[in-house]
Amino acid sequence: LTGDIHAITAANNLLAAQLDARMFHESTQSDAALFRRLCPSAKDGSRTFAPPLRRRLARLGIAKENPADLTEEEVTRLVRLDLDPETITWNRVIDTNDRFLRGITVGQGPAEKGRTRSTQFDIAVASELMAILALTTGLSDLQDRLRRIVVGSSRAGNPVTADDLGVSGALLVLLKDAVHPTLMQTLEATPVLVHCGPFANIAHGNSSIIADQIGLKLVGEDGFVVTEAGFGADIGCEKFMDIKCRYSSLKPHCAVLVSTVRALKMHGGGPAVTAGGPLPHEDV
Repeated sequence: LTGDIHAITAANNLLAAQLDARMFHESTQSDAALFRRLCPSAKDGSRTFAPPLRRRLARLGIAKENPADLTEEEVTRLVRLDLDPETITWNRVIDTNDRFLRGITVGQGPAEKGRTRSTQFDIAVASELMAILALTTGLSDLQDRLRRIVVGSSRAGNPVTADDLGVSGALLVLLKDAVHPTLMQTLEATPVLVHCGPFANIAHGNSSIIADQIGLKLVGEDGFVVTEAGFGADIGCEKFMDIKCRYSSLKPHCAVLVSTVRALKMHGGGPAVTAGGPLPHEDV
């Protein structure tokens, strides 16, 4: 496979690492030191803003092109994200079922100088990056979506994004191959495009738009593409119609409902099923 889960994990955890590193450096360095590192001098002593800094300046409403023209107040606004640890929503992820990683403390090493905080690991496919990858239509669109990821808020209540952290370009590099679906086949030798798997209970629970677009292009006007819409009518089909179809502008011509006799009995007024208990005779 293209290894999209591995790429998602690497990119997600890179953003988490950058987030913690930025908070650490802001707590240990002056505004001038931060500015020198974020906007270093060239050999001739001149300074220029990197693209992420230019975009941050635009968001701050600072219309200046020369770093030397910034006031001390503007330098502070530029270099300090002032992220509130209590508002951080971006967790690390791992593709392993390990319940003891649901709550952890980071920053306990001596080099972190006592700057610890509580966080957690999520399962890799629960990463927001998986949902983004499934909804993207290409690298340019993916780059825009990565820049807009909100990881938390500043103490003033302003959203802090991946672009503010200057890491969106690196995330794109890690995901540039994962944007391509994997071509496989069924037992009947029917071509299958396998791509992405965002959780349906926290995201939209559907495979990628790109895979559908490639499939439709390959089959031509007289062919058809079958795409799976998550699991369950509520967190699969509804989100397929309301989210994926709206983003992709693709309209399904028909829907195939897959149901078991047991499910029909349960939803049709049959005997109640209790988790962990034996099944009623009617459902066996």
